[in-house]
Amino acid sequence: MALQIIHPAADIPTRALAFGEINEVATQVSSANPFPVASSQDTWSAGFSAVGSSTLDSRFITPRVGTGVTYNQGSGSLNIISGTTTNAEFLTRSYQSFSGAMRLRFSATLSQRIANSNFAVLLADLISDNAAYNIISATTVDATMPAHGFDATMVGQFLNIGGITGAAGIPGRYAIASIPDANTIRITVASWPASGTGTFMLFGRNYVRNLFTGTTATNVAVDTQRNGWAAGDTTATINTTASPGVVIAAELTGRDAFFSDGLRASSTTPTFTTRASRYENIPDQTAELYVFLWCFNGTVAPASTTTLTMGHVAVESFPNNPVYIQGFRAQGAVNPAPVNIASGTLPTVTTVTTVGTVTNVTNAGTPTAPATPFILNSAATTNGQLILTGTSGLQAFFATNIGATVAFVKLYNKATAPTVGTDTPAMIITVPAAAAGVPGTATLPIGFSGFRFALGLGLAITGLVADSDTTAVAAGQVKVILSRTA
Repeated sequence: MALQIIHPAADIPTRALAFGEINEVATQVSSANPFPVASSQDTWSAGFSAVGSSTLDSRFITPRVGTGVTYNQGSGSLNIISGTTTNAEFLTRSYQSFSGAMRLRFSATLSQRIANSNFAVLLADLISDNAAYNIISATTVDATMPAHGFDATMVGQFLNIGGITGAAGIPGRYAIASIPDANTIRITVASWPASGTGTFMLFGRNYVRNLFTGTTATNVAVDTQRNGWAAGDTTATINTTASPGVVIAAELTGRDAFFSDGLRASSTTPTFTTRASRYENIPDQTAELYVFLWCFNGTVAPASTTTLTMGHVAVESFPNNPVYIQGFRAQGAVNPAPVNIASGTLPTVTTVTTVGTVTNVTNAGTPTAPATPFILNSAATTNGQLILTGTSGLQAFFATNIGATVAFVKLYNKATAPTVGTDTPAMIITVPAAAAGVPGTATLPIGFSGFRFALGLGLAITGLVADSDTTAVAAGQVKVILSRTA
């Protein structure tokens, strides 16, 4: 999306400007001679409505498809079938690019999650659609691109190689080894053939990535990269990618990035939950990012075929321009702040002319009691217990898990202690397993009013998610702190 900026007085040509150019132009206009700016949200969306084998929405380029991989559109969805061939790919990108602040949103349903079968949805920049390559050794590849613009200061930065034709190269994220000349980029790879030539796509020196990999249906690996540098994937716990699937939103503001998801099902209220974030290594707002859809098998053949079904993918671009106030008039009775009522009706105001003697003040009632904390360090049991009998409001919740497996905190709407495995919990909160020595955490963005438990509030912790599960957790494995009101 672009803004049309018109300034009749200043010596600035009228043209369409991308969001990343606005600040540059603003510096050419004096504070005594400002210009008006009009903007609106712009949404790009692919709904995969056409039907047919090897059919892809016209907003995407013709995909690179490897041996055994197939794709089709039907029932308003794109279906990518991975096949079982080692390193086989499906790779395409949008024709349109995007820059500035934006939100990537897509739905995903996976028929299964197995080893060596990977699916990624990215916002990423394009380096070359069709770079010629020459394999120097099993660990070194030269990409030929006339006047590529790279230099020695970029050595060590990472980019993606995909859509490989010719030799049986392995798609992935690789580092720049050297810049032999103005037309060649030498890249360090792993486990490639000793020799061979062909073409591939170079992309993603800057990216926002969502990667479905591994065998856990409730995981997605997320990360961002800026000019070849990234912090490394965060494995976020999400709603299941099994049917009906998830809708994932990755929001890029220019200052940070947030990854959220919601279950791909009808709901009366918004159900998106933020799962991960990035505050560094965010692509610059001037970076031109495309939507990439990428399926790639591993160096070992997947045991069976997996189908990725996508109901939609969209990019919502929106303005993200801070406003700085350099000075303002002092406000007062003789200099009120201007107020414009765009719509609606002002209420009737009754003038009070005289206030007589106050003879009595009525008690306004007892203030609301503050929230009461509850803290639990798990015993080697299911930890079933009653926290409070009677109506209770859950105001805040936080839990940690130092175990190697997921734990499940179950909350019950009961006036008596829950019978774990028999009673049905009102809420089940997933507490992820620890990773690399860092405890898994879970919290609820409940808000001010909280959740109400009409009969009473009970709690248990089990090792499996089923209502009937009675698997005990370890002593000290899970720690829970919550605030509740009576």
